[in-house]
Amino acid sequence: MSHSASLSKRFLLFLYVAAWSVILAGAAGWLTLYLVGTVGDPLAGRQAQAADFKVFDSVVALTEEKVSRYLGDWEFQEPKLPGHFHHIGRWYQADKQNFCIDCHGPIPHSRSARERAFLNMHNLFISCQVCHVREQESVAPTRFGWIDLTTGQLCANPEMDKGAWGEYGAKIVPLTGSPDDPQPVRLEEEKAFAAQFRERMNSLSESQRVIGNKFIHRRCVEKPVQCSACHDAQSTFLPYTALGYSAERAAFLVSAEVVDLVQRYETFHMPKLLNPPDEQGKGPQEKKEKK
Repeated sequence: MSHSASLSKRFLLFLYVAAWSVILAGAAGWLTLYLVGTVGDPLAGRQAQAADFKVFDSVVALTEEKVSRYLGDWEFQEPKLPGHFHHIGRWYQADKQNFCIDCHGPIPHSRSARERAFLNMHNLFISCQVCHVREQESVAPTRFGWIDLTTGQLCANPEMDKGAWGEYGAKIVPLTGSPDDPQPVRLEEEKAFAAQFRERMNSLSESQRVIGNKFIHRRCVEKPVQCSACHDAQSTFLPYTALGYSAERAAFLVSAEVVDLVQRYETFHMPKLLNPPDEQGKGPQEKKEKK
């Protein structure tokens, strides 16, 4: 190989390495500028859209405004995304009449990972008192009505064929008092006590907290109303037609299909792969012994 050919190859190699160096350096520089602009200033690159209020609101919301997300007994604050449907706390209608929600949130059933979705969907239109409270010990309510979520007063049966399913602006409550002057079952003493209990929680001892908690729940039953009590063609706990349900809907809720689903749900046999992680690989006998 001649000396001139060797120099030519070295020169070409030098050009090749130099070209790729320039390309990589340019790419690194562009990426650095892009990341700095994105992380450093959320409004960078958006000046041309300054008049677009949707763009402005989305940026401000991501950095300033928060919304509450309820998950059973826990509440989280998270950035508000305009029009975003995953905000559960915004999806559930505000119920400021039921003080149970102050501690438990609007979707309070969280103990069982397999059952909570089925139970929580009823919280859209049924108050906690229906299933969990007895005004008189061992005496189940027999009369029910609807309470307006805004005013806290009894209201007419909602028009269930309008709006989103379950979101009626009202909830079913047990009734007390005379037939001529029915009133929703209210736990006024427990409600007032619970408000003070939350304010003074940090100053109470563990034993005082236990005593206070028992007082707040003193009229709660150990075993709440079961699914089969409402979905039973022979003896239905809730009077569907009297509460405004159509005859067709009432018949469906106690039909063989629903009753069969409820019966299977209460035992709830599921494929092992769908079980919560702590129950995977365990047979029915092991789960029974665990309970």
